[in-house]
Amino acid sequence: MYIMQKSNKLIDKVKPIDKKILKLIQDKDLCVPRITKIAHQLNIPTSTVQARINKMRSIGVITGCTVLVNPEKLDKGYVAFVMGQAKLGKDSNLDKTAHLLTKIPQVQEVFFITGDYDYLVKLRVKDQEEYFVVIQEIAKCFEVRGKGIIAPKCFKDSPKIVID
Repeated sequence: MYIMQKSNKLIDKVKPIDKKILKLIQDKDLCVPRITKIAHQLNIPTSTVQARINKMRSIGVITGCTVLVNPEKLDKGYVAFVMGQAKLGKDSNLDKTAHLLTKIPQVQEVFFITGDYDYLVKLRVKDQEEYFVVIQEIAKCFEVRGKGIIAPKCFKDSPKIVID
């Protein structure tokens, strides 16, 4: 991130090339674990670390590596959750609806849930205008009804899994 001085205020500026780099890291799994650092911390050979990482990838424990970005710095700080209902019965296809939802780029997570609704969808956009456009795409996926909830502040958002 680049910092520029503007009227005694620091402003972070993400350049177009930075966005291209971040996109490649996220889309093409180009973020490499720091093998040497891991090996030094565990006091084991780098070849062992590499072999274990390869093994965990092959059995599906590690599904990819990415970079964590600050959404506000990329002008994507508007978070919403949408709950949706599917048409249930003999002809219902819950996987089809979930698959359609996952194809919307602004959708970050899709869950099948219990209760009054069948799906919980997390999306991240720039602002209310983009939310309005995306929510219309999401609404087409639900066969009955949906309900949106805006999250004006996030206290914790972590991709880490507790490993016992």
